[in-house]
Amino acid sequence: MDRMLLKPLLTAALVCTVSLAAGGPAVGDDGAGAGAFTFPTSTNDATFSFTSFPDLFNWNIRYPQPGWEAAVGWFLAGMKKEGPAFALNAGDIMDARWWSSPEEVRRETLVYWGGFRKRIEDAGIRLFIAPGDHEYGDDQGLRKMHLAPVFAEQFVRILGMPRNGPPHKKGLAYSFEKENLAVISVDTFEAAGNRMRMTVTGKQLAWLEQQLETYRDKDFIIVQGHVPVAGPVRGQNSSRNMLEGGTKTDFWKTMVKHGVDAYFCGEHHRITCTQKDGIWQIVHGALWGTQTDVNYLRGSVWPDRLELELFKFDVAYGGEKLTGQHPHRGNSGPWEKVSITESTLKNGPRSVGKLVIEAKPGRNETTQATGAFETGHP
Repeated sequence: MDRMLLKPLLTAALVCTVSLAAGGPAVGDDGAGAGAFTFPTSTNDATFSFTSFPDLFNWNIRYPQPGWEAAVGWFLAGMKKEGPAFALNAGDIMDARWWSSPEEVRRETLVYWGGFRKRIEDAGIRLFIAPGDHEYGDDQGLRKMHLAPVFAEQFVRILGMPRNGPPHKKGLAYSFEKENLAVISVDTFEAAGNRMRMTVTGKQLAWLEQQLETYRDKDFIIVQGHVPVAGPVRGQNSSRNMLEGGTKTDFWKTMVKHGVDAYFCGEHHRITCTQKDGIWQIVHGALWGTQTDVNYLRGSVWPDRLELELFKFDVAYGGEKLTGQHPHRGNSGPWEKVSITESTLKNGPRSVGKLVIEAKPGRNETTQATGAFETGHP
């Protein structure tokens, strides 16, 4: 995104707020003292590392959000240390049930998505986001075709993803590379008459195949998209959306054909790891503000292997519900205070699964799969 365009956008988005940098390691808003633990969770001699945390908020969270800042700052400072190269997010960054008019969509996305981008930039993280259903206004928004193009336009305009995707998805689907790793981020929502279908087809599918051909000499390939393809998948506080047609789709078959190593997705707010047709589908992420055990993934890349490790840690909530920022939710919104538990501050996140994929001629090989990768879930 053009930085000259971004500046007035973010300025307008933050006129009613005061910027608060994530800064160094923080404690929870409960006032707990700093513990012995410091990120990164473990150290290694990898060429580079990255993180992934889909469905991070899934609520309308401002920047700054009173009662949230110290806890979120602790997490993002940790993510900067855990995966300094970049971070992935497979969608649903806010609740975004803005359904009254295109003007409301433009106004609220500017405030909330603009604030989200500012928060991530202040944390020093380069984040790559795939659109989720909430980036189209949540499940009901997928049926409001007079608003869906406005949501898409705002996503591209405000969040500033790469624009090397297919013509109708520039800034929504894209790819990038880092050393011997290629990452392709797809938009799992396609316009289909009176609704948005959960699919990857047509021109986007042709573009995906072209990208996979382009990156065929890379040792490792990760594809990121919001909804899972292979079931069953565990879920909590989720509408549990899945890609229409599942593993029978040309989308899945294309990934299998070209030897994709892993498909990262979210939506279900629980961890489910499935290996099918040589691809590891890793469903992860958990919405802050509602769930007390949240998670993230760290990836480490060497010339000959890719290691993926999942971590969970506990947060606590207090105060009242943020009902004013969620008028369509009644009393089911997030809590107004979030803190990192004393145990997490002392001991850090706990590893719940590790996967090792080694580069091999023809087809890469999984040489280690423990915890969530062995059982399917923690």
